[in-house]
This record gives sequence, structure tokens and C-alpha cells, in this order.
Amino acid sequence: MKGIVVFGLIFVSLFTIACDQKQKYGDPVTAPDSLLKNITSFLAYREKNVRLSEDYQALDTVSNPMTQESFLKTVATGRYFPLRLKSDDSVAVYQLAKVDDAASQDIKTTVKYWGLEELEHFQREGTALPAYRFTDMEGNTYTNETTKGKIVVLKCWFIACLPCVQEMPALNQLKKHYENRSDVLFLSLCLDPRQKVAAFLKKKQFDYAVIPDQESYLTDQLQINAYPTHFVINKQGLITKKVTDYQALVYALTKETAR
Repeated sequence: MKGIVVFGLIFVSLFTIACDQKQKYGDPVTAPDSLLKNITSFLAYREKNVRLSEDYQALDTVSNPMTQESFLKTVATGRYFPLRLKSDDSVAVYQLAKVDDAASQDIKTTVKYWGLEELEHFQREGTALPAYRFTDMEGNTYTNETTKGKIVVLKCWFIACLPCVQEMPALNQLKKHYENRSDVLFLSLCLDPRQKVAAFLKKKQFDYAVIPDQESYLTDQLQINAYPTHFVINKQGLITKKVTDYQALVYALTKETAR
């Protein structure tokens, strides 16, 4: 009889927890069937609702909390995607949701490589950049040691990359926003040779310190395969965020400068 009572209490407790979680997080912001109907719907959902570079609460398929790394590893299998839930909290909540077998191969492939990219970005956090000695177009030199004590905002790009160039006016405004912060340093690593970069900068304003001839460092050392890519590096010389879009960069830099 005692065992039955204990079991009953456990059941009631688990049921209560499940109900509390449901009440706390609410329903999905978009019905899974709707967002998985085609690749256009899925990409629109991702663009509007999911920011895995920002702070969030990760949940497994039955609403149990899990680490972000485990969450991203599961997404990287291509079999589960982040389903955003409604929440009263300011921090987003994502739950693992199964990619239906009937979903298109485009969706399955997109989910897999999205997860792999976000996982690689996450695993870079807390690591240092490979040893470097950069010299910008003005002759200024930067090393791992000389940049310690500063927050470094690092852009990786090349001239023929249209998105890299299109975001430059916004990046110039971002740099201007921090012009009174002597502890924030804006650097950029460009694949192209010095002469080509000099000609480009005569036609296009870019206010970061530009460091040319970085193909070897970007491809061999940083292993960058998507452009533009941005890093935010803390005053101890460790990467706090690796991102590929402007809004994610703003979020990461705002958070780092507020510490």
C-alpha cells in the first residue's frame, strides 16, 4: 500500500512538472506541419523565429532542459529541428521537434548543415584564435598579446563577396557607436592582396582596420568556409561568439561590452 502511495505521489509530481512546463512555455509559435510543408515555409520560419547565436533555453522532445551543445548535436543529425515555443520570459525557448519523414530532402539537408554550423560556432566559444601577427593597411601591427585587454571585433571577408560588401555601411555605424570605447577594437581580415584592397578602399568606405593577404590564415588556421564571418573576442583573448550575420554580431557585442 505504501509503495502504491509513493508511486502515486511521483506520478502526480511528474504530471505537475509537465503541466508547469507547458504553462511556462506554451504552444509553438508556428505549427510544425505548417513550417515543414516546403523549404520556403521552413526558411521563412527560421529567419523570423530562430536565433541560435543568442541566449536560449534548450528542451528535449518531452520538454526536459538540456545543454545547448547536446541540443545542437541533435539538430546536426538532421532528424530534429529547433521548434520555438511561446514564453513569457525574455529568453527564447526552443524544443527539439522531429523532422517528419515526409518532409522534403531540401528541408532535411538544410536542418543538418544548419545544426553543424551552429554546433561548430558554439564549440569555438572559449577558445583562442591561432597565433597571429597582423599588419593593417596603415602599417599598424596586432598580435595575440597586444590585443589582450581589448574586446576585438573581427570580420572575415573578401572583395568579391557581395554580402561582405553590402554590410559595410552598417558595420561602419556599429564602429561609430563604440567610438568612445577605447577598449573595443575593430579589425578585418581580407583574403585579397594589398594592392587590390587599396584600390577597393578608394571606392568603398570601410572603417575597420583592414588587414590584407590573409587567405592562408583564414582558410588554413581559422578554416573559414562561409563569408562574411564575424568573431567577438573578449579581453582575455578568447572567442565569445562566432556568427555570420550582422544582427547576431550586434547582439554578441552588446552583451560582451556590458560585462
